Amino acid sequence: MLAVSLHGLRKRIGSVEVLDGIDLDVPQGSICGLLGLNGAGKTTLLRLLMGFVHASGGTGSVLGHPLGRLPGEARAALAYVPEQPGLFETLRVGELMRFVAQLHPRWDQGAADGYMRSFGLPPGRRVRALSTGMRSQLALAVALACRPDLLLLDEPAAGLDPVHRRRYLQVLLEAAAAPERTVLLASQDLALVERACDHLALIHDRRIQVAGPIGDVLERERRLVVSAAPEAAGALRDLPGARSVRAEGHGFIVMGSACAKDARGVAGVTGVQETGMSLEELFWSYVEP
Repeated sequence: MLAVSLHGLRKRIGSVEVLDGIDLDVPQGSICGLLGLNGAGKTTLLRLLMGFVHASGGTGSVLGHPLGRLPGEARAALAYVPEQPGLFETLRVGELMRFVAQLHPRWDQGAADGYMRSFGLPPGRRVRALSTGMRSQLALAVALACRPDLLLLDEPAAGLDPVHRRRYLQVLLEAAAAPERTVLLASQDLALVERACDHLALIHDRRIQVAGPIGDVLERERRLVVSAAPEAAGALRDLPGARSVRAEGHGFIVMGSACAKDARGVAGVTGVQETGMSLEELFWSYVEP
């Protein structure tokens, strides 16, 4: 089953096409990293899934319901933690938890108490007095205590110190192991995605460029070290599947998919060494100008 399924999704804001034909399937039970640079459309996509904004075109479903028309019980199964959570700063931590408990039908007070202990959140301290790291942990604790089936995180753990970041990720990964829970994590933090996620979707130029299980994606993508004369550059750039070609040493580094065989046939090429890509190499092969 798919927790999220989008086909040709578009979003225009004024005269700007922010998303242009998004195709994305997120399997239920996965932790999917939505990778992209600032301004790539990650936040807009999460807000579309939550129903905060409406699509300009295309179709989609969230937890089996049409995008933007989720019934109340399905909306209660979603949780969203924005990059800068809007918390009630005048409340104490314990008061905030009790306030949300009165509003949310899936609230689990036992889980909330457990997350507060895990993060060391003092119930009597006012939210405005918390550090940046503790505020991020509080926002995650509130979201998880709502027992979501789909958790949407926008730049989680951004700006956290190593101690807060480590505990944040530990709690997130433990919570993500719950049956049928899906996490869609939007970030430009390659190390975070590599550590936390089992699926990947890379958004660039307003579209999903590549998606799937991280291991499968990295296996399909290839890094070629090509020994060749300088005049071979144009032909290498024209290879089907080649995205990035740069001169290095006595040849070129070619990043792409399924292009090694064709590279060996280019005039002036005397040798090709083929390896897989790291996640960092994959990312920059798509987004680097």
